[in-house]
Amino acid sequence: MVLRDFLQRPVAMVEKTNWASINRALSFRGAVTLNTSRRLIVLAAGLVATFGYCAAARAGSEWGYPSSIEATAVDPHDPALHGNCFWPTYYESPLASTYVTADLIGFQRDWDALQTFATADTPTNPVLESHNLIFVYQPGLRLVAGRWLNDCTAIEGTFIGLLQWDESRAVVNSTVNDLGTAGNMFSPFTNFGDPPAVGFDYNYFARIRVISEFNNAEINLRQEVAMPPSCINASALFGVRYINIRDRFVYQTESFEPVAAGTDTLGDVTARNSLIGLQIGGTLDLQFERRAWLNLEFKGMLFRNGTSQQTSYTAGPLAGGGATVTGSHAHQRATLGADLAATFVWQLSPSLLVRCGYQAIFLDGLALGSDNFLRNVPVMTVDPNEIADDGHLAYHGPFAGATLTW
Repeated sequence: MVLRDFLQRPVAMVEKTNWASINRALSFRGAVTLNTSRRLIVLAAGLVATFGYCAAARAGSEWGYPSSIEATAVDPHDPALHGNCFWPTYYESPLASTYVTADLIGFQRDWDALQTFATADTPTNPVLESHNLIFVYQPGLRLVAGRWLNDCTAIEGTFIGLLQWDESRAVVNSTVNDLGTAGNMFSPFTNFGDPPAVGFDYNYFARIRVISEFNNAEINLRQEVAMPPSCINASALFGVRYINIRDRFVYQTESFEPVAAGTDTLGDVTARNSLIGLQIGGTLDLQFERRAWLNLEFKGMLFRNGTSQQTSYTAGPLAGGGATVTGSHAHQRATLGADLAATFVWQLSPSLLVRCGYQAIFLDGLALGSDNFLRNVPVMTVDPNEIADDGHLAYHGPFAGATLTW
């Protein structure tokens, strides 16, 4: 500003100019110019050093890795690299191109509806119910045979069966009834004595029995799902499945009424289910150790169920010689199901695996023997031809076995 004012003044005013101010302005401008030049020099030196470093690094490397290091094959599971406590695990299937599995299973029959078949003294005092039957774990067999068609697709065949339960429960009552004889139990035919009727009620003995069988066969196509490298592997499966369930129910009572001969009744109902349909599901495998896997599997099922029931009812004196009526009925319906399993697998050798786990199969829409025991006296005693196929069951239990693969 001082220098500009000086230049704009007339010549006559030059003698009045403040020369000290002009000197200070020139000194300040030179200092600013010197500082700017120094900054430019430092910036240029930095850029030259940076480009020189990058050029030297590129000259001594290839794609960012030192060219002096030679590529060698390294086992990622080698404890020498990671120690004995931890090493990174990437999923490796324990199965070769062909595999066969045999498991010993122990399944329980469960999830049937609660039903009452005898009360004592009053209609609201049950003494014999379906849940009094304890269906313990029964031994069976599971066989699986599979073959990998390529790196991602396998075909499997599975059999689960040889399962049979036979459970019974009986009660005896010696209470004197209103008619003066021993036995004061009531049957479902009269809504448990509401009102009581001779020939059906005043029983001193009552027994129920269930005999049930289960067999299963399925063929599945398994397709591995693309996964990022990790210790987890997933696969989807779909296929066809056949299940056969035979369920027999027996009901028997004895009474001293009428006094002359007494009454012996026997109801025998056999229900059958022939299920065939499609299933879809998936498997999740977790390899948490070099020789150990955890397998989780789920299947959803939709069946066409051919249900049927056959009933015989016999009533007569205690000495025998009663009359028998029979009836039957068949029906088609849709049935839903689910299959869950968790399996631990340990590799003993490249060709031999041992395994154990737990499996549960749920089915809804079944004809069961106890459900088809008719409580309508006119129907049961004349023509027992009705069918009930809305029952449900669960089969579940542990298993253990081995897999041979080659």
